[in-house]
Amino acid sequence: MKRLVTILVLGAAACADESPSTPDNALELTMRATIPAGTEVEYCKFVEIPDAWVTKDTVEFTAGSHHVLVYQTSYTTIPTAKENGTVVDTSGVFDCSDGATSWKVTKLIGGSQNRDGAAILSFPDGIALHVGGIAMINVHYVNGSDAPLDTDVKIRFETIAAEDVVQEGDILFLYNPLISVPAGGTARAHMRCPVYADITIANAQSHMHARGTGYEARVDTNAPFYTNSEWESVPVKDYENLTVKAGSTLDYYCDYRNTTGRGIYQGPRSTDEMCMLIGSYYPADPRTANCLDPSGKVPGGDWVGGGSATCQATLGCLQNAGGALPAITDCMLAAKPEVAAPASAALRCFMTATNPLADCGPQIQACSAR
Repeated sequence: MKRLVTILVLGAAACADESPSTPDNALELTMRATIPAGTEVEYCKFVEIPDAWVTKDTVEFTAGSHHVLVYQTSYTTIPTAKENGTVVDTSGVFDCSDGATSWKVTKLIGGSQNRDGAAILSFPDGIALHVGGIAMINVHYVNGSDAPLDTDVKIRFETIAAEDVVQEGDILFLYNPLISVPAGGTARAHMRCPVYADITIANAQSHMHARGTGYEARVDTNAPFYTNSEWESVPVKDYENLTVKAGSTLDYYCDYRNTTGRGIYQGPRSTDEMCMLIGSYYPADPRTANCLDPSGKVPGGDWVGGGSATCQATLGCLQNAGGALPAITDCMLAAKPEVAAPASAALRCFMTATNPLADCGPQIQACSAR
């Protein structure tokens, strides 16, 4: 099988002229940034990458980098403004602490949360993920020292020729936005995501922040295929034949312990929390990869509460939440686990309907009966 290695050393500088040290058929880019003392930031960089089929990534980054992610975008040229119209100097590294979703990202194509461990992307022979055009590198930095910190990030994608691709792969990137950990207490964030096509999972890993104490992922109600109790040095587990049938659910949860005096919700900062299931899988199905509804346009899946509230009581709570995510989160997590499906269906309709009371009649009726 023909192989070549495309090396992406992700970064701020423009592409250097090819030199004797640059491998043939390789693209080298660099991302170097100096992080001010005592700060936590996310920096991004747009890069143009060739049309390619990638099978594996390896990531190197210096201390201070919490994670490195590479996203495919739908841009044909490097943009100079966010989706809301805010003009940004994107000629080099720029601050993107408000998140990658301010830009037209279409899918995750690589990255790592481990300095010395496995990365995200890894497929068996003949399986590859399609990339090309404008990509965005996103790096989360934490510099707790009293001095500026110089950082460097490198990513290497292994590729195969298009004629050697048997099936298109993709990356599972399941994100649960409903997390609430009370001050001095414990909590669980639990989500079930639909699987729309028969898939095979090649690897899996969790993602939590410092309050994370436990994690499990399973198919339906089967035994977990992935468990972890660490938020740092996260293990990446490889599978030879982990098949998941269409109509199944990917069920995952994160457990937390909060020793601070304030409540903690989801968010990108280290002082916030996250709960994710990430992994390489094939064949590609964007709805499954991103936990979307059947239309592929809005969030799908069920948020599973751990309280005692009925679905009808949860409806009343949601109506009083005023659209604020922390309040919505507390409403949903106070619900009984048995009403996860109707409560989640109602919440999805509320989030997308022009007139929820008029447009969400069936969902309200189904939830009110529970």
